[in-house]
Amino acid sequence: MDSKIISGFDLSGKITALTKDKNSFVISDSNVAITYGSLFSDAAHYIIPAGEGSKNLEYYGKAARAMLEAGCNRSSTVIAVGGGVVGDLAGFTAATYMRGVRWINVPTTLLAQVDSSVGGKTAVDLGDYKNILGAFHMPAEVLISTHFLYTLPEREWICGVGEIVKTAFLSKKVHSLLDGSLDNLLERDDAVVSECVKECIAYKREVVSRDFYESGPRKALNLGHTVGHALEKVDNHKLSHGEYVLMGLRAEAFILRDQLPSGRYEEINAWAERCRVTVPDFDPESVAKACMKDKKNGGGRISVMLADYENTREVRLTYEEMVRGLMLWKLSL
Repeated sequence: MDSKIISGFDLSGKITALTKDKNSFVISDSNVAITYGSLFSDAAHYIIPAGEGSKNLEYYGKAARAMLEAGCNRSSTVIAVGGGVVGDLAGFTAATYMRGVRWINVPTTLLAQVDSSVGGKTAVDLGDYKNILGAFHMPAEVLISTHFLYTLPEREWICGVGEIVKTAFLSKKVHSLLDGSLDNLLERDDAVVSECVKECIAYKREVVSRDFYESGPRKALNLGHTVGHALEKVDNHKLSHGEYVLMGLRAEAFILRDQLPSGRYEEINAWAERCRVTVPDFDPESVAKACMKDKKNGGGRISVMLADYENTREVRLTYEEMVRGLMLWKLSL
């Protein structure tokens, strides 16, 4: 169970050919449509407002309705052209429209290319809680066209860097690549960007091949996401997802610092700080309460990941332990 990955600097010709197919239906967002709308102007399509606020049941319903009105059937192919929000919503729409249709992912952001486009996770948010309604539905193809990356605003770039830094503490190979070249990645060095995209995809594909439904090794990919998602909720999504992941990495490493290998917390903290992400003011109890709603939890405890490369493992914390850990982390900032 895997997607066909097609990568290159500029795959515009192939993307346009796919969208012109009479069985195709494109889902994209308002930002992508302004810059790259010519890629799918001749196709049946639905455009959502850009941003996390559109990844919900309202726009999922509107996308499905647009497909129905366009005459889409079980032979149709949904093509997602956009970042993580577009991929999540389009993939979930494809997974559920007429009980499931084929889909293709064309990720246009760094975060989507190195992480969310690979692995078949699709979802929409339920109110302020992220990815509560979803499905595992692997795209038939993922087209990685790196030319999209050079029009990204700085915040979207840092968003993707956050997921790459996370991966570096799961994969020794990615860590070795990024160690000494993090600044080059932040400066969008072509060679470093290409290698990071390639290695992050390779790492995630290998993990997903062993655990598609996230019952074991795939849980490691949630590193930094429990506290990251909670901060994202209580901060009302003011920053990008990857920025909150960087905060979550720092917070979870701080809380579990006595269980980490020597120097690991300091390294995680230093790398995250180099990404120039400022932690907003937060109430530890509010963040801990949001953590309690995380879908990865079990037994009334909060699931967090202990960062140790290929030996990364799950740790379960009580609500009280999370509150105390967040309070101490906040004082340390």
